[in-house]
Amino acid sequence: MLIGFQVCVGNQSSKTQYFARKSGDVQIIGIFPNSKKFNVDTFQCSDYGLTGLQLTQAMIYAVDELINNNPQLLPGIKMGWTLIDSCSSRQMALGSVASSLTAEISEYIPQISCQIIPYSINDTMSHFLHSAISTNNHQSPTIGIVGARYETITTSLASFTSSLTYPQISYHSFTTILNDRKTYPYFFRTTSPLHVQTNAIVDIIERFRWNWISVVIAGSDSTANIKQTLATATRDRNICLSVIITLSDKYTDNELRRAVNRLKNQAKSKVIVVLGDEMIIYNFFLKAQTLKLTGKTFIGTYNWLNLPHLNQISGDILGGAIGIDINGASLKKFLKYLKNLNFCNNVDNPWFIRAWYQALTSAGYNAEQVMGNCQLNGRLRNSLFSLFYELYYISAFVMDAVLAFAHALHNRLGCNSNSCPLINSYDGSHFDPDFLKFLTNVTFDGITSNNFAFRPDGSRKMRFNVVNLQPLRNGTLNTFRRVSIGLWNEKDRLSIQAENIVWNGGRPSDEIPFSRCSKDCQPGNYSEPALHVDQEFRQCCWVCRKCQNQAITTNINQRKCEKCVNYTASNANHTQCEDMLIADFTWQDPYIIILALIGCVILLYFAFAWVTIIMYRATPIIKGSNFILLNLFLIFNLMAVVAATLFLIPISATLCNFQMFMVSFSEIGVLSTIICKTNQIALIFKKASRGNRMGSKFIRNSSQLLLIFSIELVSNGIIAGLMVYQPSSIYRLVNSYNEMELECQVKQPALIAFYVIMSFLCISAVVMAFLTRKLPDNFNEAHYIFLAALLISCVLVISIPTAFVTEGLTHRLIVSIINLSFGTISLLCFISPKLYVIYFQSELNTHQQAVADIANYTFNTNRPNASPMSLQSTDSYLHQSPIAVGRKVLTARIQPKTFSEETDHEDL
Repeated sequence: MLIGFQVCVGNQSSKTQYFARKSGDVQIIGIFPNSKKFNVDTFQCSDYGLTGLQLTQAMIYAVDELINNNPQLLPGIKMGWTLIDSCSSRQMALGSVASSLTAEISEYIPQISCQIIPYSINDTMSHFLHSAISTNNHQSPTIGIVGARYETITTSLASFTSSLTYPQISYHSFTTILNDRKTYPYFFRTTSPLHVQTNAIVDIIERFRWNWISVVIAGSDSTANIKQTLATATRDRNICLSVIITLSDKYTDNELRRAVNRLKNQAKSKVIVVLGDEMIIYNFFLKAQTLKLTGKTFIGTYNWLNLPHLNQISGDILGGAIGIDINGASLKKFLKYLKNLNFCNNVDNPWFIRAWYQALTSAGYNAEQVMGNCQLNGRLRNSLFSLFYELYYISAFVMDAVLAFAHALHNRLGCNSNSCPLINSYDGSHFDPDFLKFLTNVTFDGITSNNFAFRPDGSRKMRFNVVNLQPLRNGTLNTFRRVSIGLWNEKDRLSIQAENIVWNGGRPSDEIPFSRCSKDCQPGNYSEPALHVDQEFRQCCWVCRKCQNQAITTNINQRKCEKCVNYTASNANHTQCEDMLIADFTWQDPYIIILALIGCVILLYFAFAWVTIIMYRATPIIKGSNFILLNLFLIFNLMAVVAATLFLIPISATLCNFQMFMVSFSEIGVLSTIICKTNQIALIFKKASRGNRMGSKFIRNSSQLLLIFSIELVSNGIIAGLMVYQPSSIYRLVNSYNEMELECQVKQPALIAFYVIMSFLCISAVVMAFLTRKLPDNFNEAHYIFLAALLISCVLVISIPTAFVTEGLTHRLIVSIINLSFGTISLLCFISPKLYVIYFQSELNTHQQAVADIANYTFNTNRPNASPMSLQSTDSYLHQSPIAVGRKVLTARIQPKTFSEETDHEDL
């Protein structure tokens, strides 16, 4: 990097003051823009800036009052300073710093003519400078540099001082370039970096849900940096910068006018972020006041919020503004110090004397006469030097920079509150890596914070006050007042009491200004990017669309609708997923009405049949069916009908288990009873017909009952065990009406076991029915048993695909019909013929007819038919049980051996 290395060799007649120095045990160099202009041809500085003078005075105050007059900070060590007027010029600042670091300062202060010698800042330059310092051992060591005011000067100095290993602390730098510790390891700043300030501003914007923001950037020095930082801070926050207006250092009145008019035309953007040079910003606000830019909310930082003359702007313009501010309470002592300065007690600041001399002369006063009195006239101070006495926020950062060097040196030397080691043995911070470590980790009670500390990147850890400029009207006075409404720091971010805000125009806190590209899409709608705007703005501009069925949004401006899952459905507003309406059977359903009517008829038929069976239990047709097994058969059929109704009532986990129990118990019971009924008669007739004497223990009712309940116990035990292994569950599905249908889902092991058992029993029943199909009508309903067994088999075959294919209410309805059919088929096939005979063919329900049927029955088609027996009503056995009669007839025809009636009844 090529810089201008300034060697001063001029005469003493110059009116320009470049340096001011106060001796001490150690030195700090301060660089300030005391002059606004620098002539590169004459090397003359001109036009004193009163704010720059205040910064110079702030460094003098910090050294003299806060350090040297503080007995607990660097006790026994006096700190000196070297003040340099940068003349607002990078060239002048670099040359002056180079001069002060490489030669005895006292030899150059009176000189005014300087020559710029190009030098490359490399190892050769460093060696030259180090040699120059080494040859001036009598000069106090310089521990650091404070400066500068402008970013271009600060950046160039940072490169220069880091190459010479001199620590530099800037009091007004924001660029992110200087965060690079590898390139600028010796650079620090007491201000917070720009990205921290913009993060705080973006947090405020986000807090009030603004996304369509106008931006004004003042000053050429910071335009690119602010644009980049704002773009980075808003990129992932759904905040769009609708318009960015830049005002250069050489702005014109027309540029200000165009900027204000452009902002007035931003109808959707009610919020304006203003950043950059505070004086340009102030003039912008003056133009906004002239052109009546009202109804806008300005957002800013402490650089213009703390302008002392900002209250000259109308409350109609700035009222409602929000920004971040520093803690300026400690500057009250400094303000008192400034007001106590005069021409005699402030000779350490030559620019103060020269500026007053120039101001008095320009105003037509006899400067020497006025200044000879030492004391300052209050009227003259307010009219000619008012800016110097209005607190400038940067002054606090200057003081913190000086204090940081002092506290770091205090810690580096190992000082305590009473004494420090001799300074003679310390050569200064130059080439002292330990001092850099102490400076990096320094903490102290500062001016702008009670816990001052640097961040790892050399910038300042800082907490901001959030302030609101609230409109204030009092008669003809139209201004604003500053009210603290919250805090911001990097760890906890924004904490704000929004209820304390007063917005532009005096609107209360709940009337938040609207600064959005599009209106909010309320929950139940989703935001679809607007295609009529540029791509970069589509995150902020959208069109609201209604969520479709089964989808919701719960937040405003949600980009996508969320699908309702887990059998939930959106409510009418599509704002919440609710449990789906459970579709179930109701009494209004036609098929339920039909089934209910059929069920009632069947139940009435059951009652009628049961009453008839009980009343006619002594008749041959009832005795021939075995009254005990017939009642058990009716019970199982009734359970099947009841099981059918269980599929039509609301589902629960308990009901699912009960359903399976009722179905398996009833249907297995029906089939096992059929098997036992046919088995009992077959044993009686078939065994007897072959000439074998039947053992009574296989024909007894107790044996048949034992067989039935054994089948029930084993079968249902297997099914129950499998259901415990894999319990049944409630299966849910969504129908075409977005309603949830429930059904009991029996796991496959138990279901397969049930159908295997049922198939085996059904086949057995069919076989047994086939074998007994030709028995007399009075025995086991011989003419209908085979048909009933086939129909039951058909029902079973139909139920298998139904169980695995159908779902929901359809499944439940079909299974209910199947169970109803199961109980009804056997009832109609077995009971109806008996009822018909009892009520319409009573002549067949006699002992004589029963004996005749048995006597004339042929058991073997290969044997000649026996001659019909002639039965007389006087025969005693005509009044006995048909089965007993059958036993006697069989015995008489096949094995002529008498059996007692007692044995007959015992066998049955």
